[in-house]
Amino acid sequence: MIDIEKLTDHAHRITVMAEFRQEDAQRLFDFARACNEAGGGGHVLIDLTAVTDLTFSAFAIEVAHLPTLLKWAYGLDRIAIVSDDDWVRTAARLESALLPGISYAVYDEDEAEAARAWVAGDADSPHLGAFRELDIGRSDIVAFVLSGRLDREESERGIAKLREKFDQTDCTRLLVVISKWHGFDLDQIVSRELISGKLEIARKLERYAIVGGPRWLRRIAEIMSGLIGTEVKAFDLDERDEAIAWLAG
Repeated sequence: MIDIEKLTDHAHRITVMAEFRQEDAQRLFDFARACNEAGGGGHVLIDLTAVTDLTFSAFAIEVAHLPTLLKWAYGLDRIAIVSDDDWVRTAARLESALLPGISYAVYDEDEAEAARAWVAGDADSPHLGAFRELDIGRSDIVAFVLSGRLDREESERGIAKLREKFDQTDCTRLLVVISKWHGFDLDQIVSRELISGKLEIARKLERYAIVGGPRWLRRIAEIMSGLIGTEVKAFDLDERDEAIAWLAG
């Protein structure tokens, strides 16, 4: 089943629920054709969190009308994909590389409101990730919380805040709590500001505790501890008190 909802004059939400059938594919094609005839453009949010299957007949309709669907997609200004399946999000990010000139963002299910706000034009940034200071009641430990998916701009802002905090104090201990991790934008890898900022902070640290986040990220951080000369230890999200005790020890 497919539902097409108008959010604003220039934005729509397409929700696919349960099985995606031939009639659903036909409705999607009719919608795309109407958009093309109207001049194209606009924004679309595609919600795939409730989809369970794709019938062969629906797939055949999409293949038969692929030129129309591609013309519609290439004419869009913003595309947001919401899904709770890792493979769907990965495939969507790969597909985004084939759509140059289009602002294309992929979201987890709990980021649906952020996706809607971006597509509707209520938010300039596709992700509402944040890097903010955390009050743990101690002045000898610098503490921050990271939430959502950080784009390059927010990450650079976060590193700048960390550098400022360490410049203002004599702290050598850092606590980072990762809440609702949704990854990071790949362009962070080539950011000189991020790389130089992280290295400068690392040189000032004696101990660094990571609370929460995916296990692979925490494991990499622990491996890096031997390279940067800083003690790094990872904790589960419910072990924040233990992390603070280790930092203070």
